[in-house]
Amino acid sequence: MTEHSLWRFSRAFHRAINERQLDDLEPLLDDEVEWAIYGPIDMFPFFGARRGKEAVLEVIRQIGENVRVHRFDRESIMLGVDSASSMMRYSLTALDSNKPISLRVAHFAQFKAGRLTSFRVLVDTFDLVEQTVGYPIHLPRMAI
Repeated sequence: MTEHSLWRFSRAFHRAINERQLDDLEPLLDDEVEWAIYGPIDMFPFFGARRGKEAVLEVIRQIGENVRVHRFDRESIMLGVDSASSMMRYSLTALDSNKPISLRVAHFAQFKAGRLTSFRVLVDTFDLVEQTVGYPIHLPRMAI
């Protein structure tokens, strides 16, 4: 049985962030890859939509300059022939402040011939913003 494209991509992605080694990741990206991390772009400029291999590699460089991945746990995963989705929990450290960050994300990936063609990430942004600013954000209570 052949290894699913997600596993190769995941190993190369985390190595690119932590070790800033993009060599293993670059050949796994389609030239016209579509990439989006949905979240507060004003706070995290590497969030947002990108298109093309070079733009995606630059985003990954920026992520690696800002955080270190210590651990990630897949809470659930669904694999298709050329697709994958999962809910994940990450334990990170912000490199500028040495602050620990716990983060939940959902990601949706599509592959063609073993190369990533589309990657969408939904971030639990409210929790992320609270951890980043360092205090709880109190919202007004909504009337039901």
